Amino acid sequence: MITRPIIQTFCGLRLLLRTVRTSTVGSRMEGTKSGAEAKLETGTEATEGQDRLDTGQNTGAMSDTPSNSNDVTTSGKFNKRHHDTKEDRSYRSKKAKLQSKPGGDPDWERPAAKKRKVACLLAYSGVGYMGMQRNQGFKTIEEDLLAAFYKAGAIPKDHMDCMQKMHFQRCARTDKGVSAAGQIVSLKMYMIEDAVKKINDCLAESIRLIGIKRTTNGFDSKNACDARTYMYVLPTYSFAPTKEETEQDFRVTDDIMEKVKDVLSAYKGTHNFHNFTSGKKFKDPSAKRYIINSKCLDTFVRDDIEWTVITIKGQSFMIHQIRKMIGMMLAIVRGLAPRSMLEKAWQDGKCDIPKAPGLGLVLDEVHFDHYNRKYGGDGLHEALEWDEHQETVKKFKEQYIYPTIIKAEKEDRVMQRWLATLPLHRYEGLSEEETDNLAQQQDGVAQLTAAADTAGESSADASDAPSKDEPSSSNEDTMQRAVDT
Repeated sequence: MITRPIIQTFCGLRLLLRTVRTSTVGSRMEGTKSGAEAKLETGTEATEGQDRLDTGQNTGAMSDTPSNSNDVTTSGKFNKRHHDTKEDRSYRSKKAKLQSKPGGDPDWERPAAKKRKVACLLAYSGVGYMGMQRNQGFKTIEEDLLAAFYKAGAIPKDHMDCMQKMHFQRCARTDKGVSAAGQIVSLKMYMIEDAVKKINDCLAESIRLIGIKRTTNGFDSKNACDARTYMYVLPTYSFAPTKEETEQDFRVTDDIMEKVKDVLSAYKGTHNFHNFTSGKKFKDPSAKRYIINSKCLDTFVRDDIEWTVITIKGQSFMIHQIRKMIGMMLAIVRGLAPRSMLEKAWQDGKCDIPKAPGLGLVLDEVHFDHYNRKYGGDGLHEALEWDEHQETVKKFKEQYIYPTIIKAEKEDRVMQRWLATLPLHRYEGLSEEETDNLAQQQDGVAQLTAAADTAGESSADASDAPSKDEPSSSNEDTMQRAVDT
């Protein structure tokens, strides 16, 4: 009895709602028709303000909400949603794309190739450069490298100016004058055709891009690196005892080589290298570093000078650590410091340790063992192993790295001048203030010695362009005449 009246009431409400909707649509259509007829009769278009007014009124009618001709909401604030139509926003977007080319450079055309994360194998001679890392106002390897990537079309200009946009990262940061035969950098770049050749065409002969490999999107060459191998090229007369005159016709004996290998073997393992860098305290956990391997290779003769190569492989290294490891080893072999100095240097307390020249230091190889195990065999990514490029790397060493070091030693006596400063070091029992003062004194002596050696020489014009036949420039900047001690 109660259900029937309720159903009748509900049906009546539905009928009333349908009538209201029909009348609303009809009035809207009449308004649209009258506006079109008015335009046809007058032959003129409505003004921009009138169009916006009509748009606002229609929008208000369709949404059943009040609107006014001034595009102002009931709260009195400007309503951008009612003011900007979808067509207006689309037009402004297309206009902005036409006015500004991608990358912030109107002359740069976006390649058709896709953008991918890659690892790049580099080899370079560090002579004449202020290190690997980009430094505003200085000539660095990264500055020339990124300019070449941009000229080849692999990255846009705004990526060259802001390296974070392409997630650029270097595996190791080399210092002033330090070379590399196996540097790895990671970045996002456009996979253009013949990328290696096009980029190398924009680089100096002393910087070469050896190869490019695809990686995972989250790959970071610095954080993914498990270990780094450095080599230090030096003449064997560096091992001569201080009582003997250091000459270029010196030939090392088996007994001296055994002593060298004994000292180098002591570096293996985990030690506190706070005395082998700057700014580290003994209790700083980051001062502890793990050395995987350290050895001296066979000797060879170039230009009547006997040379050898020392290789040191470790998980990571601090600034100047390897150069001070070489300096300590030479001081012990030459009889200027006892073998027990190594143990003291790893204990609490400051020690005066000499820093070998940066000329002979070369980043030889970087290792990604964990990454290769995880992604190298998944069928989608390549293992970061560069065996197919070993001949190219070896050729680059023979053509640019070894000749640069040998030429500098013969002409500028870099190692000989540095060896003359070894007796100035006290090696043990120094306070921090005494260590800093002694370092300043030794730097001053080295600079005065370099100035005296070059006072009578005529300097080359710094603006002369380097020859492609000679990888050095401006007489190799005289190979750091003020020895970087």
